[in-house]
Amino acid sequence: MTPTTGAWDAIVVGGGPGGSAVAWRLARGGARVLVIDAARFPRPKLCAGWVTPAVWRALEIDPARYPLTIQPFSDATIELDGEVLETSWDRIVSYGIIRREFDEHLLRRAEQSGAVIRDGVRVTGVVRGAGGVRVDTDGESFTAPIVVGAGGHHCPVARALGEIADGEAVVVTRESETRVGTDLLRELTKRCGTPELFAEPDFRGYGWYFTKGDFLNVGIGCLGDGKDLRTGGGSGRDLHRRFDAMMARLRADGRLPAGLELEPFRGHAYAVRIDHPRRAAGDGFLLVGDAAGLARGVSGEGIGPAVESGVLAADAILEANSSAATRYAVAIAARFGSGRPGVAGRLLGGLPHAVTETLARTICRAPWLRRRLVFEGAFGME
Repeated sequence: MTPTTGAWDAIVVGGGPGGSAVAWRLARGGARVLVIDAARFPRPKLCAGWVTPAVWRALEIDPARYPLTIQPFSDATIELDGEVLETSWDRIVSYGIIRREFDEHLLRRAEQSGAVIRDGVRVTGVVRGAGGVRVDTDGESFTAPIVVGAGGHHCPVARALGEIADGEAVVVTRESETRVGTDLLRELTKRCGTPELFAEPDFRGYGWYFTKGDFLNVGIGCLGDGKDLRTGGGSGRDLHRRFDAMMARLRADGRLPAGLELEPFRGHAYAVRIDHPRRAAGDGFLLVGDAAGLARGVSGEGIGPAVESGVLAADAILEANSSAATRYAVAIAARFGSGRPGVAGRLLGGLPHAVTETLARTICRAPWLRRRLVFEGAFGME
């Protein structure tokens, strides 16, 4: 039976990988946890979708036993100025998944551990009070000592209780995922099963062409800012320009033939931990994943930070509910940094863009640097 209002130990707003990780770990630890998400699961979710071995370990899932679409890979490429730069490992460094399947799998595992799932329920308000934090929905209210915001970039917990600066760094993306069939995908690209990345000439974004089993995911993202995103200004126009150029290139080289119908492209946004970072915790709340702006700054990879922060949040709550926010904030800073540029960051930030662009080209073209700084560093591959 669903506990009455006030009987919850924690409420998680958002049922994606971060929210599911929190709920699964809390429920397994004996906490009474409620998960609320506006979407009905399984729900469409576009994402290039690579999951590193570290994430599988944090989730305590053996990827060899994962029952849904999974594409292991030990190679990746970057196309830069028409040149294809390939990086290979002697082991599997990451896995491609389908987010619709992956998210549903994690959410139901949390449910099996004892979490109560309320999907298809929209949060209309989050209010801190003397009795804890109240989460209002269309028709019901729930209260807990602590609420975890895991609802992505526009998470209602982050909007209500967090401190979001106007100047936060925001990545805007546009992508499509289509079931094409493995046989056809092998005809379209000789690198079937390998992530193919396309560096933007100014290094303010990149595109991708990633085949995963029967699925093709195509997309592009670029760095904008929160103000442009909210007003529909420069970031959106810039993304469309870059998107059109990438699509023309993929059509010209045969990877997107005229007869191939793709699912509609959709856009989304997320903050990255570059200047004006979001506050990850405060009185009665913790933020995880994209709600906390934890996506990796260069690559924008977000599944790893979402799961890792979800585990840290659950552990902080289980260890000391009353001081969970303090413990969690310390853990986030230790794992992901403060988000404020250090000496090296300030020096690089003060250089002319032409200089940093030259440096980025040098890194991409040097095999060892490309492996260590781009794929293993920015993307978290092992």
